[in-house]
Amino acid sequence: MLTAKPTTCIPSKSILMNRSTYDAKLKTEVQPVTKPVTKTGLITKGVGGEYTVVCDGDIYICTARGVFRNRQVTPFVGDHVTIDTNKCSIEDISPRKNMLRRPPVANIDQVIITMAAAQPAFNAGLLDKLLVIAAHEGIDAVICINKYDLHVGSDAAFLPYILAGYPLVKTSLEQNIKESKNIKESENVKNGIHELKSLMDGKLNVFAGPSGVGKSSLINALIPSADMEIGDISVRLRRGKHTTRHAEILTLGAGYCVDTPGFSSLEAEGIPAEDYAALFPEFLPFIGQCKFSDCIHDRETHCAIKEQVGNAIYLVRYQSYLGFVRKAREGSR
Repeated sequence: MLTAKPTTCIPSKSILMNRSTYDAKLKTEVQPVTKPVTKTGLITKGVGGEYTVVCDGDIYICTARGVFRNRQVTPFVGDHVTIDTNKCSIEDISPRKNMLRRPPVANIDQVIITMAAAQPAFNAGLLDKLLVIAAHEGIDAVICINKYDLHVGSDAAFLPYILAGYPLVKTSLEQNIKESKNIKESENVKNGIHELKSLMDGKLNVFAGPSGVGKSSLINALIPSADMEIGDISVRLRRGKHTTRHAEILTLGAGYCVDTPGFSSLEAEGIPAEDYAALFPEFLPFIGQCKFSDCIHDRETHCAIKEQVGNAIYLVRYQSYLGFVRKAREGSR
């Protein structure tokens, strides 16, 4: 059986092209291999597996490499990342200084915990949960009492937080505060938006709180170009309808803010019972002064924290602390 030797297809000399000319032409026609071009940037939005990354003013819509999924790592809004601009892929995520899973945001400087004075009713229990979670993650907290124009009665419910040292701002997006409010209080509320904005300058701020308290409305007032969707209040449940469906970073003067999807419930999970006292700022001056070094400030005697209840510590805040501690101890059994 005859076998033919493989041949190299070279143009005939009849078209005046020799081997060296052909090789030179072939090299010019070969497409160069595209080299990765990497940039570092900030994730400002994430929807449906696509992430908006801002790099030195340029905007890229990227997807995360499969390696992150294999490692069960999800990019968060607020992440500092390295991207391949040719593939529009996220190649690396820088270490985070902190993070919240709900809302899913990383590298937060400050959380604006927004509660309504009414419609829906002020919820001290949820506020305490959010404050505890922020403190556990090492995030500063500002309390914003919105819809203050609907508030009736005294501010007694807010005093424990002021005494604890939290910045507390009262805001209303209504032009006319109820006539029952005095002139000084009316001016304070009208100036609340400006006070809030000054507290947010130079920081990455997250708005958090239950649905219907007016987070999106506040952001529209702070950043008119944001044009956030505003929801109504569910009459049957007297709570807000979810309107924000994703977390997104918005520019606010010298700072940034993030509106986050609303939620109706949140649990402080994974925090040891003995860690809770340090998450209540009004407890801090008295920690270490108890008779027993392992005092949990519950049923123990000669407890410095318990001795301050009714003085430097409001009873409602101490009761809230006990709720967290006892639940954590039950969960660890």
